[in-house]
Amino acid sequence: MKRWMQTLAAVVLLAGLVVPCVITSAQDAPKAKEEKKTEAEPKVEGDGLTVPFEFEGLIFIQVKVNGKGPYKFLFDSGATQSVINERLTKEFKLEEHDMPGGGGVQGVGEAEAKLVVLDNIEIGGYERGKCVAASMNLDHMSGTLGWHMMGIVGQNVIKMMKEVEIDFAASKLSITEYGADEMPTDSDATIISMLEGGGIPGLPGGIPGLPKPGDDKPKKDEGGKDDEFSVGPMQPWGAYLLQDMGGEGEGHATEAVEGKSPTEGQTIKYTTVSLPMMGELVPYWYVKCEINGEEKTFMFDTGASMLLAIGEELATDLKLTESFGYPVKGVGKGEAKSSMVESFAVGNLMEEDLPCTIMALPKMSDQLPEMFKMFMPFLKQRGIVLDFDGIVGISLAARYQKMIVNTKSKEIEFVPYEKGAENAASPYESEEFVKDAVIRTWHGKAGKFGLTGDAVKLDDWKKHGLENGGMIVEAVDEGGAAAKAGIKEGDIITHLVGLADEMPEEGMEDADTVGGDVVVRDMPALIMFAASKDPGSELTVRVKRGEETLDLKVTLDKYGWEGTVPERWK
Repeated sequence: MKRWMQTLAAVVLLAGLVVPCVITSAQDAPKAKEEKKTEAEPKVEGDGLTVPFEFEGLIFIQVKVNGKGPYKFLFDSGATQSVINERLTKEFKLEEHDMPGGGGVQGVGEAEAKLVVLDNIEIGGYERGKCVAASMNLDHMSGTLGWHMMGIVGQNVIKMMKEVEIDFAASKLSITEYGADEMPTDSDATIISMLEGGGIPGLPGGIPGLPKPGDDKPKKDEGGKDDEFSVGPMQPWGAYLLQDMGGEGEGHATEAVEGKSPTEGQTIKYTTVSLPMMGELVPYWYVKCEINGEEKTFMFDTGASMLLAIGEELATDLKLTESFGYPVKGVGKGEAKSSMVESFAVGNLMEEDLPCTIMALPKMSDQLPEMFKMFMPFLKQRGIVLDFDGIVGISLAARYQKMIVNTKSKEIEFVPYEKGAENAASPYESEEFVKDAVIRTWHGKAGKFGLTGDAVKLDDWKKHGLENGGMIVEAVDEGGAAAKAGIKEGDIITHLVGLADEMPEEGMEDADTVGGDVVVRDMPALIMFAASKDPGSELTVRVKRGEETLDLKVTLDKYGWEGTVPERWK
């Protein structure tokens, strides 16, 4: 399968969801649950079970919450806490509690959130009992996705799984459970005890920065009430903008080319941030990588779609030259710049000349409750890294057939495809596409539409008469390509007309197309697509303006990048 268009949908980065941390003392290990065996559940073999997933540049699985669903959740090792869409919070009438410090969550942008207690989360036959989740609105991503993402499976659930195997070739996720005598500390138990009024041994007043038991009262919406609704199971038809659904099926693979796809497997160690006698401070998977020959600490995040997200400070240290910019979405919205790194290595995997994203990354040191900041010198003395320099995304794992994570030994094993086998999630062509766009921008050979916009939210598709979504134009550059074409603020761009027929050999079968036209749902795709075209190139966009549907010809402007082209790419 040709997947060079995949990163056009990497708009939804979902990198580094950070919920303020709480250190907890050791709890009694919960009893292992009795194995469920019903006709409706996946077959359980020994300590493991297997469920299907959809790979859409990120890993999505079906999850039941409080016995209802299933709903479509992101599997995200870069989220400290699991998340549920506030739609479910309202549907289940869950009591909401303030976040530690009264704030929200950080990651790609910031967002308001509340804490809720869930009775259980089920993934096939695997059940995580009572646990905590952040409740927040995820609907800003619905228009891009084409469906409502109802939650995120984060580290408070993942770390309670002994082993997780992700098989990209079979689109299967397998879980091995901990035995009754080896269960790790359940940090959620302390938080739940406090939220439900039980207090914490040794801290009768609760944790500083968190509400005291009984302080939380259900809050009513002011200035109106929400429409009533009932959330049903998620539909499988949604796809990212300009990206295929992945998974099983004919025509969804590319041959693993020798010298490109790894032919040698490897196992790498990861670390989390823990304090002796106090437990885990940060559950992220920290791995050592080399970027341009310098060893740095990166967080490995299954919830980040691109290979490399470089923090702004590291980008400055490495003297990376920025190229075109584009918006990204996660817990909120943010801005990113594209660039290139000369070399990247993790373990025995070494590659050169790779595109990367430069963006502001959250600092874990800023997220610590005040009472724990006193431990910062202790961590530094012991060489414990709290803040990471960048993020390695799921594109790393997609180079291999399988990724197997053992949370007990803190190891990640990567199993390569056999020579000549088909790579079901190959990231290479999408990376080559972005690389080309980056270099074209540096050399003044990148086009530009001259507008800004955002995805039309899924709930608004019907009122706008949209079947496949679209991007609403928020601003048009005066005298720019879009303005000259007659595009106006408030227009909804729905398609790139005839593009699938124009480039049949370039992998457009991966795009979400209707009658040979490519569906447009968000701004980053237009930015990257224009950057892949010469200034002066003509193309037709379909625009919905009220009840009218217009096909408008756009002659692309020059992107207008200024700077010195890096010596390596002159």
